[in-house]
Amino acid sequence: MLLLFLGQAAVHDAFSQGRSPVDLNVYRWKNRLLMVFSPSQEDPNYQLLVKEMQDQRNGLIDRELLVFEIFEKGESRFGNTVLKKEAVDFLRRKFSAGQGSFLVILIGKDGEEKMRRQNQKVSLAEIFAVIDGMPMRQREMKERGKNQR
Repeated sequence: MLLLFLGQAAVHDAFSQGRSPVDLNVYRWKNRLLMVFSPSQEDPNYQLLVKEMQDQRNGLIDRELLVFEIFEKGESRFGNTVLKKEAVDFLRRKFSAGQGSFLVILIGKDGEEKMRRQNQKVSLAEIFAVIDGMPMRQREMKERGKNQR
């Protein structure tokens, strides 16, 4: 929850200080980002992914994964924060998210795009597998294992 709050504060901070609508650099080296673009909350691919995220919330937290949900229709969100239209437009341009398509992008802690899936079902298991294969994640798991002994 603390990670989500800090992330939301960073989005709000960027708005209030007149910088770009969303400064994703504030998450670099701290969090992984999942950018989910969908025509609406009713999109079947979106619905499946959200159900998995609800069921596997601890997996999101463990992987330090924050989720942006960007819709063409309805309120777009980052956690509990509703994103302003300027932020939504900025993110759509930045990630070349076309109208009418379902798009999932995974951004690593280094700020680089690690996975992009468009107009297809994406499982959380697939996303977790990509994350768990990253060298930084391997180190995190090793360190956490040492700390639990």
